[in-house]
Amino acid sequence: MGGWKLETARMGIYVFFPVAMFYCFNRTELFEKYVTDKIKLMYPPESKMHRKEFDELRDKMEERVATKQKKQEEQSLHLMEAARTSQSS
Repeated sequence: MGGWKLETARMGIYVFFPVAMFYCFNRTELFEKYVTDKIKLMYPPESKMHRKEFDELRDKMEERVATKQKKQEEQSLHLMEAARTSQSS
């Protein structure tokens, strides 16, 4: 087995290695350009044309949902009315 010098060196490596890795991989200047390029690629600045198309699509979807809800309400009212008439008979 090694002596106290070897154990001291090993302990120094055990402590120094994680600190060195933390320092190397958490430096923002290394990743800043890459991350900003990715963000610009994933979330491009929106134009007024895209916003208009999005608003039109959202309005169509809201209208479709509203018509579905109205149809479901009418069906449930019809079923409730049918149940009342069958109970009263």
